Amino acid sequence: MAHVLVVADDLTGANATGARFARSGLRVATVAPEHVTRGTEDYDVIIANLDSRHLPPQQAADLVTDVVEAVWPVSLVVKRTDTTLRGNVGAELEAAWRAVRERVPASTRVRALFTPAFPASGRVTVDGVQLLDGAPLERTELAYDPLTPMTTSVVAEIVARQSELPLRHVPMRKVTQTMLTADLLAGDEPIVLCDAFTEQHIADIAAAAAEAHRRHGTVWVSVDPGPAGAMLADALRLGGQSAPAGPLLAVIGSATELTRRQVQAVRRTGPMRFVDLDVAALVADDAYRREVAATLTDHLATAVFPELVVVRTVTSLGDINALSPAARRALPHTLASLVADVVGVEAPVPSGLFTSGGDVTSAVLDELGVRAFEVGGEVLPLAVYGVLSGGPLDGVPVVTKGGLIGDDTALVECFARLRRAAQTRLRQVRSEVSEHVVLTGGEPLAR
Repeated sequence: MAHVLVVADDLTGANATGARFARSGLRVATVAPEHVTRGTEDYDVIIANLDSRHLPPQQAADLVTDVVEAVWPVSLVVKRTDTTLRGNVGAELEAAWRAVRERVPASTRVRALFTPAFPASGRVTVDGVQLLDGAPLERTELAYDPLTPMTTSVVAEIVARQSELPLRHVPMRKVTQTMLTADLLAGDEPIVLCDAFTEQHIADIAAAAAEAHRRHGTVWVSVDPGPAGAMLADALRLGGQSAPAGPLLAVIGSATELTRRQVQAVRRTGPMRFVDLDVAALVADDAYRREVAATLTDHLATAVFPELVVVRTVTSLGDINALSPAARRALPHTLASLVADVVGVEAPVPSGLFTSGGDVTSAVLDELGVRAFEVGGEVLPLAVYGVLSGGPLDGVPVVTKGGLIGDDTALVECFARLRRAAQTRLRQVRSEVSEHVVLTGGEPLAR
């Protein structure tokens, strides 16, 4: 049954947004407005393509209202906007907000969470201004768009052209997961506009909005070009017929400069959470070890696919070499045992595993009780992918890489391969669950 309705103003944007949801293993269909009710029983996400970008504002708003009415109830409405804010942004935003506002109890708070950034495509929001590859919209070729020339990049001004709904701006300095929940709950404006410069900013916004929903019942209408709506759906635990998919887990023991650059390259591709280790303290201090284990447990329990949780050493090579020979020899298994104590015991099983370095890989697989590494092939020379057999990660896809292997983009390639494998497995598992539900006549499992 559909849990998410995405209302898009053009087909290209509709399908691109659908791809974001599909990456999480959800069943997604893009349909014309007249067909929106047909797929609600078969898909997790219904995307209605209104082709409304160049319609008169009131006509576009009416289409939005009609689609929400036709599909309601759903757990989340996403109003997909153009990445450069062309079209009927204000009119369609207000129509989506009002359509939801009219369908929930009057005591329930309804807010439009406007996150127009799409960092992967060079669109970011800073100080309430939409930038394209670092330039304000009106200073790019969009100023000469034949149908919707952009004369401003101030997001509040773009909304105000077609809507009088009050808007509240959350600046970049407050876009952190620890500060955001209270900030999103403050004020009474129907629209909350959030700055975002990276995918991690968007992930933090989504996590904070989900927390505001759980604590105070706030109902959100996500207004964004794709990333924020998909991340909010994940954070709200919406979707198909199985438990939410765990994040990808990376265990990186190398402290080399190459590894640091490789990790930096990955940070630009999607949401990541880090568990940073002082290896000297890890070896010598049980209290520190328990603290790190609690942090790793929390991240694995709250992050969802395709998020990435990275366990990495931040100790310099010089400090590692200063350890005693016995401590250096024990380090891979000390790190691996920490991971094994958490994975599948204190925290959910991750959707995929990445390890870097031969010693660390051997130790992690040993501590996790893996019986076999079913080799699938190479991502690049000396970076191998496959499937684990045995232990708590039985059947989970894996990628391993030598610590000094590849150029700066090597980890990007490895994680892309791991995400694809994890998504394929997730779909297979959900298909099997769905078949079981049909055959037994049981109730679908709540996600």
